[in-house]
Amino acid sequence: MIKVYPASEAPKQVRKYASANDDDVFVTARDFFHRNKDIRHHKVVVYNENNSIAYCLGFQKNKPVNWEDAEANTMVQMHLSNYWEYSLDDEGLDWSYVDRFELFVYDELEEYSYHTARMIRKHNPSVTIAFTDPTAALFFATNEKLLIADSDEELFAAHPELKDLRILHVHSEIRWDVQDVFTNDVSSYLVMTSLYWIKREFYYGPLNPDKVFYLIKQPVKENGLTALIANVVGTKQMIHAIRPDFIPVVDLGLANDPNQFAGTSGEDVWAMFFDQISDYDLKEVYNSQHVILDQNSNLNLNPYMTEFVFSNKRAELQYGDDFQYNDAVRAHVEATLAKVFPADAKRVLGVIVRGTDYNAQKVSKFVPHGLTAEATLAKAIDYVREGDFDHVYLCTEDQAYLELFCASELADKLIYVDQSRVDYQQEENQEKLLIEIYGRERSNPYTRTLDYIAVLEGLTRCQALLANVTCGAVTYAMGRGTKYEFADVGRIQEGLNA
Repeated sequence: MIKVYPASEAPKQVRKYASANDDDVFVTARDFFHRNKDIRHHKVVVYNENNSIAYCLGFQKNKPVNWEDAEANTMVQMHLSNYWEYSLDDEGLDWSYVDRFELFVYDELEEYSYHTARMIRKHNPSVTIAFTDPTAALFFATNEKLLIADSDEELFAAHPELKDLRILHVHSEIRWDVQDVFTNDVSSYLVMTSLYWIKREFYYGPLNPDKVFYLIKQPVKENGLTALIANVVGTKQMIHAIRPDFIPVVDLGLANDPNQFAGTSGEDVWAMFFDQISDYDLKEVYNSQHVILDQNSNLNLNPYMTEFVFSNKRAELQYGDDFQYNDAVRAHVEATLAKVFPADAKRVLGVIVRGTDYNAQKVSKFVPHGLTAEATLAKAIDYVREGDFDHVYLCTEDQAYLELFCASELADKLIYVDQSRVDYQQEENQEKLLIEIYGRERSNPYTRTLDYIAVLEGLTRCQALLANVTCGAVTYAMGRGTKYEFADVGRIQEGLNA
């Protein structure tokens, strides 16, 4: 990003200068910094007509202000690249996000705020653009559709009618804060992304000149299996809805991306368990002419993905045929469940009891707490009596919850996958996340995940569903499109989140 600095900060030795009368001094500075990576610490000096210095333009690397190692993190920098190519004549942009708003209030005049403000005015002259930065007067003449004030208070005091408009507040800082999108207070970088995400195209080779691939290349990080599936399927469905001509493909293999499936190996986590989501394999994609790189790295860069991931849209996903397990996984699932579900099973109640790290203090304040395990057991007993279920299929990773059900009157009807479970009664496991416990125990992440997939798929073979809280297993079971007789899913309850 290129920032504006006062004339007093002009360097004694001028390496590059521009005229205040240039059509776009930011483009002049951008091209200079693009060509001269080693001297991006220098400033471009901008002169007035009388040959005095009006101001300077300096380069600042894009990085989240609240991400400590952002500058050293290559994964972050891949998704926070600079916009080296743009012009006022750009076509084929995505206007659907900015079209939601009637007033744009920018807190600082810098490269991205200047460009997006001009592009938005050109696209829709009826919107109002405002800057609460006096520096904007160096670049814009104030008129009824472009306003300059010292503060929000001054702006709305002078123009109280603006308060009734749909307003987007735009700040210059790049920060990881998912609430930004939901409070309509976003970075100018995000506004640029909302316009240009469909133009972030790479040339990898000569193949498929008539096709455009959308490469979902996201870090897995702390995500579990159900979140991973939801992110990929959600992105695929979003792309189909917005740009049906794009072909989504997925590669979840990133260096320096520690996760519970592949460690730090950089192996493609998606390929470990799933078929490719299109008819094209990655070898062909990485030798094709038009590949758009996905920009969702949980850094709040693309408003569409932020809205999807951090709202109820992900919980309401319907997967359909949007993903398929690979042959090895399907074989394991069939072999495992054949041993679990009796051949004569007719009516099975699926019961999900989420516990484990949901109860750790560092997690519990962020997640919903529904019924206790004991209350869930009592409900299950009632349902079995009333609904004449011949089996209860238990889905839990908590050893204590399994033992609770095994010691109940449901013991003779209980079926479950013999998976690795965690005993949170043990002191060394308390207040630990699952990923921390698995890492300490050095259990095989691949076989552990295979068993978990079998557990999830077992839920789709049940006739009804009971869950103590909305969690990944619930969204998976519902997303697979299973036609349950009923689905009793615990929600956030009064007093249980204290």
